[in-house]
Amino acid sequence: MKRRDFLIRSGLSSSALLLPSLLSATKNKHAHAENLSSFYTPIRQKVMMAMLSTQKQNWEHGIATQAFVEIGDVPMMTLMAKEAVLRQDSDGRLAVLGIANGITDSATPGEAVLRTSVLLKDERLKEAADRMLNYFFSQAPKTKEGLVHHSHHGPEVWADSMYMLPPFLAYAGFPKEALKQLNGIREHLWIEDLSLFAYRWNDESQTISNDKIWGLANGHAIHGMTKLIEYLPASMEQERALLISNVKQHLNGCLNVMRDDYLFHDALNDPHTFIETSLAERLAYTLFKGIEQGWLNQQHLTTALNMRKAIYSSIDEFGFITGVPGPPSYSIAGTSTEGQAFFLIMEAAYESLMKKKSSSNL
Repeated sequence: MKRRDFLIRSGLSSSALLLPSLLSATKNKHAHAENLSSFYTPIRQKVMMAMLSTQKQNWEHGIATQAFVEIGDVPMMTLMAKEAVLRQDSDGRLAVLGIANGITDSATPGEAVLRTSVLLKDERLKEAADRMLNYFFSQAPKTKEGLVHHSHHGPEVWADSMYMLPPFLAYAGFPKEALKQLNGIREHLWIEDLSLFAYRWNDESQTISNDKIWGLANGHAIHGMTKLIEYLPASMEQERALLISNVKQHLNGCLNVMRDDYLFHDALNDPHTFIETSLAERLAYTLFKGIEQGWLNQQHLTTALNMRKAIYSSIDEFGFITGVPGPPSYSIAGTSTEGQAFFLIMEAAYESLMKKKSSSNL
């Protein structure tokens, strides 16, 4: 792949990548400041500040960065993107601290880096994104059919990677590769009779290596699919329709195991595991997005609003979203950077839908 060739393919100045709104907001700083002030209610401000207080591995930094993309907070997106590039590993992975085993995780700040490179006309940021793309295409370890391993721990693909890598590939101008990666993971981990995802699949044994039906991993999966729907070009309408169908199947599987309080168990099919909030964040986001974009109908709004209400009830006095599988073990209910970020991403989707409803009687 030629250096910066992806920038030509992606059409970074096109409306498909949502940059005009960012550019106009940057030019009209007064209007942009008013929009941010409106978004950052006291509780969202607390959640955002708590998110910034946390230590961050590559996926955590990237998901936090993406939250500012979704909000439209250009100054914070810019700062976080520049930090991701500062921490770029010699192999091309972004936002690496120390010895980082994550591979697809480093794609999470990629969209912000590309957006910032255009806004600042910064060649260094363009080259950083290009180095990471070159790594994924040419150097990253992959399965026999070309699926990028989730980490350096072994030849495995994880449901998590459905969020980490495909949306960035599509945003950067490689939607076919994005679908190859996402659909390949789905093929290995989709549990048909549950309409849910298992956690991990091993390329050497050609079997599922961790069959936990994990709420957090299913959250990553449905969020990644929903984001990819938004980023597929118009020329891939057939593929988009199939992806929407897959999201609806997964959504039904999740709703089948939803608790009466609109939350979920850590292992979705095991009521003896703790009650967690991360999947509800991602499902509410998917519902808000699907309704706004017209591929889900209005009857889902009540469920989404109840999920959002349940998540609000989990916020503690410091602004942390509680009940999230968190570090260091991710095996108990705690807090995490991604739990904070996905709350803000959910809220951005909620605000966008509410504005559309008020302006068009959706």
